[in-house]
Amino acid sequence: MQPADFHAKILIIDDSPESIAAAAAVLKTADYQLYVAVNAHIAMELITQQPPDLILLDVRMPDVDGFALCRQLKSQPVTAAIPVIFLTASDDETNIRTAFSLGASDYVTKPFKKSELLARVNTQIQLRQQQQNLQKAYQDLDAFCASVAHDLKSPLLTMEQLAAILQQDYADQLPPTAQPITAALATKAQETIAIVDHLLAFSRASKSALRYAPIDMQRLLQELYDELTAEEPQRKIEFTVGPLPIIAGDPILIRQLLQNILSNALKYTRYKEPAQIHFTCSETNREYIFCCKDNGAGFDMRGAHRLFHVFERLHSEREFPGSGVGLAICQRIVQRHGGSIRLTGQPDQGAECWFSLPKKPK
Repeated sequence: MQPADFHAKILIIDDSPESIAAAAAVLKTADYQLYVAVNAHIAMELITQQPPDLILLDVRMPDVDGFALCRQLKSQPVTAAIPVIFLTASDDETNIRTAFSLGASDYVTKPFKKSELLARVNTQIQLRQQQQNLQKAYQDLDAFCASVAHDLKSPLLTMEQLAAILQQDYADQLPPTAQPITAALATKAQETIAIVDHLLAFSRASKSALRYAPIDMQRLLQELYDELTAEEPQRKIEFTVGPLPIIAGDPILIRQLLQNILSNALKYTRYKEPAQIHFTCSETNREYIFCCKDNGAGFDMRGAHRLFHVFERLHSEREFPGSGVGLAICQRIVQRHGGSIRLTGQPDQGAECWFSLPKKPK
């Protein structure tokens, strides 16, 4: 049976002619395109010139061992997504744990069985192809959303302006029954423009190049809180922050991330007195883990899988107005920085938004 993409390119990195010959004999039967490197230096040159769809990597190499090379590959954005299958002379548990901790997709022990090697390679190639197809679909969707949003904004702004002219210049000429209609027209135009702006922001969060700089998270969060609450001085809010670290990230996108998270916390605690919002941070050797906890409306965890979908909402528009795009933007920003994000909560008992950011830029 041929794999999903028999033109897939496989790079074998091994200094043993016997191992190379054995692997090549198996993989040629599946019509894969094969090329070989006998050390890490040659491997990196080949990967730079022609990125493979899969790498078969020997643990023991003459210049740099396979673990160090895998670590290097996974640390670089251009090569991080390439699946790596380790070739090892034993099924030593320590080596296997190390391989997976470095981001390896699988391993095969030498001497390998033909059927086992082919099955594992086919699986990773199919997964790689599905990943690439999904990535292209996301890119196409982002381009479509950006195009539609851009094309819609101009006529919507015109509608908003025309509604404003009716209200301001012709109010005395309109019958009383028409005035609520023009007001509703202006309001709906503004709401639709806000949705379009969120779609454009979603597109920018996906495509704009990251420009890393030091970011004082504690200072930035306090600034955002002061800005967001300036128009509601009457609210009683218990707000605590930190201590939070200085991180490396894109200042524009991280600001948008924190603004969306804090805006949600303020929105969903609107009916609590006092509202309680606490922003904390813990850390591991590799990442910072932030948490925004509130005592607001919360949500049913059975709907948690919908939270990061565009236009998905777990509360009614009438109760808590919004576009349903903010959390999707947050997820894109965090993922582009190499982190992850999740929400937990219970109805009427608040929510917690957790997100992680690597200490070192990816």
